[in-house]
Amino acid sequence: MTSSGEDNVRRITVGIPSYNERQNIANLLRAIEEQRTQIFEVLISDDSSDNTPSLVRNFAQCSLLDIQLFHHDARRGAAAAWNEIIQRAAGDIVVLYDADTIPHPSCTEQLASSIQGDIGICASNSQPVQAAGIAGRASVFISRWLRSVRLTQLSQYTVMGRALAINSREAKKIEIPTNMIAIDLYMQCKILEMGRDVIYNDNAIVYFKPANTIYDLASQVVRAVNGHKQIEDYVSSCGIGLPRQVAIANAVKNAAKDPLGALSVAIGYSLIPYYKSRIENTDNAKWHTAASSKALDYQQLKTRF
Repeated sequence: MTSSGEDNVRRITVGIPSYNERQNIANLLRAIEEQRTQIFEVLISDDSSDNTPSLVRNFAQCSLLDIQLFHHDARRGAAAAWNEIIQRAAGDIVVLYDADTIPHPSCTEQLASSIQGDIGICASNSQPVQAAGIAGRASVFISRWLRSVRLTQLSQYTVMGRALAINSREAKKIEIPTNMIAIDLYMQCKILEMGRDVIYNDNAIVYFKPANTIYDLASQVVRAVNGHKQIEDYVSSCGIGLPRQVAIANAVKNAAKDPLGALSVAIGYSLIPYYKSRIENTDNAKWHTAASSKALDYQQLKTRF
């Protein structure tokens, strides 16, 4: 295979940052095996203290995929994992998946095929499944709002770290600061700064299990807010701030379709001040891991394929 031109087959590196993903990693690797496009290599940058590394090694022994595991004894954070994956990648395109997601069989193909011409990043369509309770319904509403915003225009909400594709050549020029929380947004800004385009592909579907406890929902919301504050000047200089009227209009539109979800968001957000003081590591790159968002039911998801 060669990467000498757009008409030639380009190599795809799939990268996975992982931290204590024993409940998810094998299911994700099975889903990657079933992708509808050829994958050159799978690189896993792992900081786990559980048995995730042994699960990966056992899977790799029986898989046709070229799976390479880079394990570290100390937790470094997602930014360090992305940096390692991108610098080690031999592919022309790097497709990054969070370890607790399951991509649709066409997701890798949809993402990778979008990286052409001046396009530096292609963002995915994250769809929540197995949602439960107030927190779950709130997460579903937020996800639908995000999708409607991404369909409207480019903004600081376009790129989601759960799944994206990036031009490897451009990505290798970027070093994400290891204290960066919003690593996806940082990458988006750097690509735009290079004069490359960022797009959203609604057909590149990746499934995730939303937080099903208020504690985990609050953790994710506070972390996201802190991450965006960390890089707000950069967002402003790139001109990708979402206009307030667009945000409100899409919130109203989605509330009309899902009033229970909107109510769940209101309840969930009203409880965040109570939980905020109890949550650890929402202001650094080694954030609290939401336990309730783990263990996706892969067999149930396959019925959607």
